[in-house]
Amino acid sequence: MTAQMLWDGKQLTVLDESDIIVCGGGPAGIAAAVSARQAGANVSLIEQTGMLGGMGTAGLVPAFICMTDGENILAAGVAKRVVDELAKRMNIAANYNWMNIQPEILKKLYDEMIADAGVKLWLNLPVVDVICNDGKIEAIVVSTKNGLKAIRGKVFVDATGDGNICAWAGADFEVGDERGRTMAPSLCVMYAGIDWEKYREAFKATGKGFRELWFEYVESGEAPLVEWHLPGFFPTGKNIGTGNVGHIYGINCLDERDITKGYVEGRRIAQIYFEFAKSKVPGFENAELVSTASLLSVRETRRIIGECILNYADYQSKASFEDEIGRFAYPIDIHASDTDAEDQKRVERELVETRLGKGESYGIPYRSLIPKRLKNVLVAGRCISTDRRMQSSIRVMPGCFITGQAVGVASALTIKQKAEDVRNIDIAALRDILRLQGVYLPDVKAGN
Repeated sequence: MTAQMLWDGKQLTVLDESDIIVCGGGPAGIAAAVSARQAGANVSLIEQTGMLGGMGTAGLVPAFICMTDGENILAAGVAKRVVDELAKRMNIAANYNWMNIQPEILKKLYDEMIADAGVKLWLNLPVVDVICNDGKIEAIVVSTKNGLKAIRGKVFVDATGDGNICAWAGADFEVGDERGRTMAPSLCVMYAGIDWEKYREAFKATGKGFRELWFEYVESGEAPLVEWHLPGFFPTGKNIGTGNVGHIYGINCLDERDITKGYVEGRRIAQIYFEFAKSKVPGFENAELVSTASLLSVRETRRIIGECILNYADYQSKASFEDEIGRFAYPIDIHASDTDAEDQKRVERELVETRLGKGESYGIPYRSLIPKRLKNVLVAGRCISTDRRMQSSIRVMPGCFITGQAVGVASALTIKQKAEDVRNIDIAALRDILRLQGVYLPDVKAGN
């Protein structure tokens, strides 16, 4: 007889059951699932889109950036495995400071990694609610082609990026700045038919690339939109390139109407940058706009309130913690929320001004991955427990891999040690296993 669960007065069929349920198949979720399985747990990974990888695949974000502190590879473990294999398949050298991404290659790599690990994978399966009692989630509710169903587990990982699982289970959270404004998202693009050799020769001769030429275009008053913060456009194949260009201002990516506006506006902006590239950028004359991302590049929504709120003072002091699960060093990167030109220009200045020195990094405590008031839930990725400035550092993909790997191992330990609460695991054992899995985790003496 098929198992059933009661939810909102309805009987739901139980679709699946595992020790650990990972919700979200981006870098945080992939790292969580692989590391938990490696630590011996039974794992199911649930992803709402038709592919793994999140921003690096569906989102067309062009590169993994800043995995090191200039001396050490901080995003080691699962992250390094991914980059090393991606470089091999792209037939280029691995670059831990800036590794360009060919998204189709990365999709296949992730498929194989999850299959090889023995993780049970569910794609195109949106999570719509949780079944939670007394701070403990019993199951998630998913939307299938045959109606709503339940997936049961013992420990749940929220790697949704938006903190959906935690929020639906009753966790407290913050959103944006003091006015509730969040960083503007982008909709990344891919072009084909680029003559990269011509582009490089022109850049060498003039010192002007995609970014510099765009800023000249804006300064001249010809540009149909004003944008002074442009992450850029990068080669991701012999004649293809992927761009993180433009921002979609004035929307809240937790609001259904705004999300729809974001996709439509993102495609409008994509056409503006494409026309600029063809007419102004050497090597782009014969380019074709072949794709806009199927997933908005969302930089900020919820920040879950955890047992420790990692903050900007910790960044400045290069803090260490007794329950540290990793270290990171990406600078403060708060993108503008609106079209104010000075605010847009501030972003790039702050990236330079806040950059840590060579060999410097900050620690990430396990407590920042534990939502308050929830017993069997851990959170990873851009929505962990931080203040806003720190969130702008930890939110990038290498940081998500680090926190994802930590919660994967912690989830497996919770099962192995039969802990009633994720707070009760042996932290020394957690750190030992993470080191065995290749995580960069130096000894610490601090008690922050």
